[in-house]
Amino acid sequence: MTLYRDEGIVLRTQKLGEADRIITVLTRRGGRIRAAAKGVRKTKSRFGARLEPFTHVDLQLYERRSLDLITQAETLRPYGEQLVTDYPRYTAGTAMLETAEKLTAEEGEPALRQFLLLVGGLRTL
Repeated sequence: MTLYRDEGIVLRTQKLGEADRIITVLTRRGGRIRAAAKGVRKTKSRFGARLEPFTHVDLQLYERRSLDLITQAETLRPYGEQLVTDYPRYTAGTAMLETAEKLTAEEGEPALRQFLLLVGGLRTL
């Protein structure tokens, strides 16, 4: 059980209980990972808005048996802000996120080229 840092693009969020979320992230070194973020759905959450889809984030995670735990999140680039105002761009971006999630074979398997391709595509949009 260790702490580690990685940067990634948030692909998807799912509700977990009353105040938590499961965040699916395509990371630079770790590939696609799923991690729990405690308390992000509360109004007093410190980093809830940083863990939305289309966000390029720097994460600190605590490795656990089933789901890793996100202990810190820092926004590097918020791509979603520009995409939500333009529907064609938003749908293209959503398709890119879904494709990136489907094309990563397994969780935890490095996928540097896919990560760089996704970052470049979101930057272009």
